[in-house]
Amino acid sequence: MSAVIKAEAVSKVYQLYRNRPVTLKEALVHRLTGRGEAAQELWALNNVSFSVSRGRSLGIIGHNGAGKSTLLRLLCGLGRPTSGRLIHFGHVSGLLDLGSGFHPDLTGRENIYTGGLLSGLTAREIHEIEGDIIEFAELEEFIDQPIRTYSSGMYLRLAFATAMQLNPAALVIDEILAVGDARFQQKCTQRLEMFRAMGKTLILTSHSIEQIRNLCDEVLVLEAGRVVMQGDPELAIGCYIDLMRQRTERRAAQFNLDRTAQVVTTPATGHRQGTQEASISRVSLFNTEGTPISHLLTGSGLTIEVAYELTQPLPDMTLLLGIYTDTGVKCFETSIASLRAAFGPLSTTGQFRCQLPALPLQPGRYFINVGLYPPDWAYLYDYHWQMHDFEIVHVDDVRSESTGMLALQPTWTSAA
Repeated sequence: MSAVIKAEAVSKVYQLYRNRPVTLKEALVHRLTGRGEAAQELWALNNVSFSVSRGRSLGIIGHNGAGKSTLLRLLCGLGRPTSGRLIHFGHVSGLLDLGSGFHPDLTGRENIYTGGLLSGLTAREIHEIEGDIIEFAELEEFIDQPIRTYSSGMYLRLAFATAMQLNPAALVIDEILAVGDARFQQKCTQRLEMFRAMGKTLILTSHSIEQIRNLCDEVLVLEAGRVVMQGDPELAIGCYIDLMRQRTERRAAQFNLDRTAQVVTTPATGHRQGTQEASISRVSLFNTEGTPISHLLTGSGLTIEVAYELTQPLPDMTLLLGIYTDTGVKCFETSIASLRAAFGPLSTTGQFRCQLPALPLQPGRYFINVGLYPPDWAYLYDYHWQMHDFEIVHVDDVRSESTGMLALQPTWTSAA
């Protein structure tokens, strides 16, 4: 298959100044007196090479600051590489910053026409796809309102629907599918799968490993602006996780926390890793009556309480919580991107409670896996893997004839 996008030894360098003059007078004085500060170079990208074939989907992963957004902006033509070159074969459309390219004082309909004209479509061509864009975005009631009145979810729906209908050869998406409700995210995912089935090329970044795993044929791993690997999604995800472990160990060494950052074996035969700047001090499980449990009837509700302690003040954290089988299969996972935004400033100690009204799992042994991260997911504060277990048991010894992870009770009727 022929390449649609190709990067050849692409580098991007930014010049940084600590005390940049803020007035023309200051700039002239610094230049005349020779007191101008030498710029520091920041290599956002360093000798990056890769290619994406027609009809393929490429995921780009790496911690915040690895160079993902810089690379995607260059792919969309927003800036030029310092060295190297990018080659495009066909029109490339981008969904980068939420609502980028939209004018806040124009209505949704006017922004559709503006975006279409800038993409080379005629007014007649835009008119033909206008209805499909509005229908997909579910904005029939608001399309003639200024988009400054839109919520972030409405922005996303309009931006995504417009980009997809412009029919690019390649679509570049930077993380924005994290915005919006779960139903619309699923709708976007289905539309992207149709886009791929049409032989189009997709490039995206996401902090959601599941999105990367489900949407991508191959994955590029970036670290400090360099390509670590490009290949099979599972191998790339494993590489990304290993890089996070290495960053965690390096950061722990900086805080002289080497001992606590190592794997800790527990009676539950699990393991623990992190810098321990924030630590998970307790994970407790309760039924709907608030009674601590080690066993739970299938289909019953479960409350998970996670307590933490800070060894030093932290502005914010991200929490990840999942339920896994004893063989490591994920049954459920959820996250809070910003604990500060959800619950306010972090205190030295605290606790959070996750309530699940029903847990229809098949009988067996399960684990609560929970982790604390900085907001950029660059390393681990503390992660507990397979340390907190509980049993799901049958209701009154009733045996289900179904298999799989979910314990559902099907009802059969004749269709005749």
